[in-house]
Amino acid sequence: MAEKFGKEINIINNSAKYLDGVDPDTTTSPNHIPDSFFDYVNNFVRKNHDEFSKSAAQESNFDKSSDGLMKIRRKKEKNVKNIVNARKQVDLFNNNTSKFKADSQNMSKGTSDEVYLLNSAVYGNQHDAVHIDEAGDISMLVGFGDLEGSDYNGAKNHFMKTGEWKQALGKVVKLNDMDDNAIIQEPFGAKAFVFKLAEKTKVEKDSGKAFDDNWTYNSALNNFTEAGPQATIGTAFADLAGDGQTKSFADMYEDGMKEDYYVHPDTGESLPEGVLWMKDPANADVLNKLLAKYVTSVMKDMHGPSINEDTGQVKKTQSQLTQDLIKKYSIK
Repeated sequence: MAEKFGKEINIINNSAKYLDGVDPDTTTSPNHIPDSFFDYVNNFVRKNHDEFSKSAAQESNFDKSSDGLMKIRRKKEKNVKNIVNARKQVDLFNNNTSKFKADSQNMSKGTSDEVYLLNSAVYGNQHDAVHIDEAGDISMLVGFGDLEGSDYNGAKNHFMKTGEWKQALGKVVKLNDMDDNAIIQEPFGAKAFVFKLAEKTKVEKDSGKAFDDNWTYNSALNNFTEAGPQATIGTAFADLAGDGQTKSFADMYEDGMKEDYYVHPDTGESLPEGVLWMKDPANADVLNKLLAKYVTSVMKDMHGPSINEDTGQVKKTQSQLTQDLIKKYSIK
């Protein structure tokens, strides 16, 4: 994590302390409601229950086939649906809290500081206020920066009542949108794919079969793409050799690779320096193609000597070891 100041560092520290006390058995209980949610959920359920009871009391005033009775019943159904949805939202929050605690222990370097801070604030019980809309969906107000003062407090109270937030500081987070801000994990699936691909490459080398660049590239690209943007990010920051020493693709990119790795594979434009852009899921498509290209190059070197099409001579491989391959792709 980059260095944080003020409230941000307090959020991270207090979140860690809170999560230390989170009991998985408690969060998985079907009746558990976090203390920070209890009053909001209780008031929401009571409101919908009261509306349901009033509607039920009015049913006898309408004929069984009347539009009025249908309207009353639809209102009752909506109240029940709202209560059920609120319960599902609480369960989602509980499950995600436990997941965040577990994921933090196995977090990839591909997780951005902003995503980690946001998860800490939401699931580490560091949000400033809660709002439940008419359907039972939950939003939280997360305060960043210097937010003390009557203006913020007044705006916070307005948010709790209406869900509206128009201040420059602070951020409203919908619980349903938190999947887009998930903690990046070690890509065990991608690692397994690379290991199997290496085994296949070795078998084909030993049997004298020629290396298929296109098949290898497309296979890697399809695997990384199907795994999703978060897995792609994790793969870029992972030690694919699995020896705890080999640099990740992101490390090599930052240290310096061949020039063609810094060119957009579709547009030919220069890619940004550094690795911050790799942590953005919006760039996963470009990153997938670079990773597929890199893995293909590694597998081609593992396959061994091949014929130089220009000279007809046998080309010499640098090494079958990934650590030595780094030297080939690095400009340093």
